[in-house]
Order: sequence, then structure tokens, then C-alpha cells
Amino acid sequence: MYADIYQAWKNEKNSQSPQPLPPDFYRRAESYLRGLQDNASDTRTLQSQLNQKESEVVGRLLREIKETRIRKLITATRDGDQINTSFLTDDEKRLAKNLTESLETGSPKPTKANDSLPPEPEKTMMSVVRFLQDIPEIVGTDLKIYGPFKKEDVASLPSQNAEAFVKQGAAKTVEVRNMPQAFS
Repeated sequence: MYADIYQAWKNEKNSQSPQPLPPDFYRRAESYLRGLQDNASDTRTLQSQLNQKESEVVGRLLREIKETRIRKLITATRDGDQINTSFLTDDEKRLAKNLTESLETGSPKPTKANDSLPPEPEKTMMSVVRFLQDIPEIVGTDLKIYGPFKKEDVASLPSQNAEAFVKQGAAKTVEVRNMPQAFS
């Protein structure tokens, strides 16, 4: 399994778009990681120390795979690029859908010819966060419903809500290159 994780990490680092992953990749990888961690409990043996080091490396690789894929999804959505959803996990498909909805530019502004249209709603500044704990469904500052979220879920939220979760230690900001963040 280590070779599969390393190859997936290498593929993601060397491409501009998300690379294909087996549907059960994260489930198998997390199971493998748990097994390493379970076998690393007795730090007196060399095998336990090797398992501990391998679990650290595997954990870092998995985290980088997820973060890289999320960054690619955000960039592609922001740039209006087409995303091949057959390469995405179910969670990533959900994220891509939420990002698309969150980052849409909206309808055109009324002109003199169509002044009867209602004014365009004020745009809500959005931020991307990774949750560090389970969070129930919330109503955002834009009056839309978000969640519920599980630990390690990534979501785009109104910046005020995201900032509150970060300040409470319930979430962490996901930094996206070339995309301004509302807070650090």
C-alpha cells in the first residue's frame, strides 16, 4: 500500500489536474495508516520505531495528496476550467459542486432596458477551511445552510463564519495560491 500512496502523491505533484484514484483509495490508505500506528505502540522495538516513522511519512503523504487535490479543485473552479469528476472521490465531487456554487459570478447586473430586475445581492466573501472536529449544520452570514461537517471535511464558507471557526480552534484555513484569503 505504501507504494500506491507514494505513486498517488508523485502523480499529484507532477500534474495540473487531479489524477485518477481508485474509489476506495482513501479508505484503504487510512486502514493501512491505522495498522501502522497500532503496530508502533511499543517504542522499545526496532519494528515499532520503523512503523512509527512510516506512519508519519504516510500521514504526511496523504495530507499532501488531499491538500494538493483540493488546491487543484479550487483553482480549476476559480478559473472556470472543466473538472473531470470521474477522477474524484465522492467527497471531492461534493466539494467541487459546493465550490462551483459558491464561486459563481451570478446573473448580469440590470441595465436601463431591464431595470425591473431586482438588484443583485451583495457578494459574500468566501474562505476555504478544513474542519478539525465535527460541526453541526449552520446558517451562514449569507443566510444559506452549510454542513453538517465531519472532522477533516473541507468546505467553502462565508469568511465571517470561517473566521469564527478558526478562532475557536474548530477549523483551519486552507491556503490557496493566487486566491486572496479574507483572514490568516
